[in-house]
Amino acid sequence: MILVRAIEERGNPGNGWRCGMKVYAFDVDHTLELSAGPVRFADVVKLREDGHIVGICGNWGAVTRFVGGWHNLFSFIGPIGSTKADMLVQLATYIPAEEHIMVGNDPSVFGQSADSDAAAQAGWRFIREEAFAGGAR
Repeated sequence: MILVRAIEERGNPGNGWRCGMKVYAFDVDHTLELSAGPVRFADVVKLREDGHIVGICGNWGAVTRFVGGWHNLFSFIGPIGSTKADMLVQLATYIPAEEHIMVGNDPSVFGQSADSDAAAQAGWRFIREEAFAGGAR
């Protein structure tokens, strides 16, 4: 018990709801610049530098194959063996944060995208890729 108290007193970043940390899950296809999307890696890096957790909830194979040092930027990749919504629920359950945000495609623009539905099902805030590229956080 002493250890837990000492960690909490130091403002452990694991206590994200206390220190303003947010979790961002990024779709890949037509979201990140790697895959014809408007979201620049520099903006993702900036989130990480600002103390937020960033990860992939989409075509993670494209990231691991084509982005050198991907493991130094992203804290999680997936989904692996589950739906996007299930992955987001698990992340929110085990990664406490002030807010959980999914950045991806809107099905009104990309008809086959499940990003906004997955975010809604998991209780995450959704930001369209174009809005994020325009400065929405």
